[in-house]
Amino acid sequence: MGDAENQTSFNESEMLLMGILGNDNNVVMADAVMICNSSGTVLSVHDTYEHFFGVSKAYVVGKSVYELEEEGIFTPSVTRMVIEKQQRIVTTQRNKTGTLILTTGIPIFDDQNTLRYVVCLNAMDVLQLENIKKKYNELKFVLDQKNEEVAALRQRYLQPTNMQFRSPNMVSMWECAMQFAATRANILITGETGVGKSLIAKEIHFASRCASGPFVEINCATLHESLIESELFGYERGAFTGANITGKLGKIELADKGTLFLDEIGELPLSAQAKLLDVIQNKTLERVSGNKKIPVDFRLITATNRDLMEAVEKGTFRKDLYYRLNVAHLQIPPLRERKADIVILADLFLKRFNTEYEKHATYSPQFIDFLEQYSWPGNVRELENLIERMVITTTTNTIDVEYLPIDVVKQMDIIPYHTRKASLPEMMDEYEKRIILNSIRRYRTTVAVARDLGISQGTVSRKISKYFGDDPAVLQSITDD
Repeated sequence: MGDAENQTSFNESEMLLMGILGNDNNVVMADAVMICNSSGTVLSVHDTYEHFFGVSKAYVVGKSVYELEEEGIFTPSVTRMVIEKQQRIVTTQRNKTGTLILTTGIPIFDDQNTLRYVVCLNAMDVLQLENIKKKYNELKFVLDQKNEEVAALRQRYLQPTNMQFRSPNMVSMWECAMQFAATRANILITGETGVGKSLIAKEIHFASRCASGPFVEINCATLHESLIESELFGYERGAFTGANITGKLGKIELADKGTLFLDEIGELPLSAQAKLLDVIQNKTLERVSGNKKIPVDFRLITATNRDLMEAVEKGTFRKDLYYRLNVAHLQIPPLRERKADIVILADLFLKRFNTEYEKHATYSPQFIDFLEQYSWPGNVRELENLIERMVITTTTNTIDVEYLPIDVVKQMDIIPYHTRKASLPEMMDEYEKRIILNSIRRYRTTVAVARDLGISQGTVSRKISKYFGDDPAVLQSITDD
């Protein structure tokens, strides 16, 4: 083969090679490349070929791979194998020193499916590959362990078993809660009634170093003022009339080596506030009618729906106690500001109550719309109670807005269901119709419905006639007055 022919063949094969080793994400990585024609003559090799096979580029170009194989430059010849089998070959070659080289032989055919060129891609030697594989496996093992640890931490901290949320403000609050849980700092949880302050306190406890200890909860608002001190600090025998003859441990002592959660801390009277402050500062307490200092060690979490700073300004809450309690502060957003969590929580409650009451209820699309639009003044607690109520009272397997309790309907600032094409009077009629139907289903008599809705019995009868006519399903729901 003449020089001109070789040069022409090389240029063509180089262009073909660029198609294989393109600049896209599927590029075949190789440290050395050899290009041969269909007869096995070497047309070109990469500059690094000498590093792999111990021969210069000038020595190899123009020679036959059969000749090079006989000389032991490489064994076996991958180009020869591709020519013989007319297919892609991936195997290992040995160079003159016996080093194994991973080589890929690629056949290149013309439009008539005739072999024109063979491109051999020589990667690093097998020993290097084995070392890299070993390193990779070692790193993968370490990474898998780290991933397992991270998954365990996420399971423990970011995906609590008793809580479900995905709204950004709840995620942010939860991340802060878990940061606080890792410390011994006193935590003050604030938020409206029903947002889940108690549940958050429990999750903090189980995520903390106090998790193996007790979780002792007391609601300061439910205790009579005269009993708060004895409940918190305990009492010695004979402390007061009716006291246990052996005395009693207080909640604080019971929380030793664990967590004490004081809910509605804003209801704590000033006298008890002073004693609680002393316990926090000195880590000791005295029982009622006692004279002995008892050491205690507990994690303190408090919660309130009141503005404690306002109470401080009014003189109903000690300023020094406020700052002791408010070392770490968590503000739980109300459910109306957590729209992304509403349906998640509703589904969670539905599954629980379906199981509890052996039902198979589902939500209608209109009911889901209601869930997302309602203001939820009672927060998560109201949502939970409503779902339980709906599962119990709904007579079909589909929970719909028409079965909503009247007390909920009265609070709604939206019409729960209507078509966009309806006029305002039509929507108002539909809204009134649903309110009356719901009241009929609840109270059964026109007298009771009139009392429930604050209208006359005659008006109720006229509304029933207007909206339901002779509908037997509705008329059968009304008993004799």
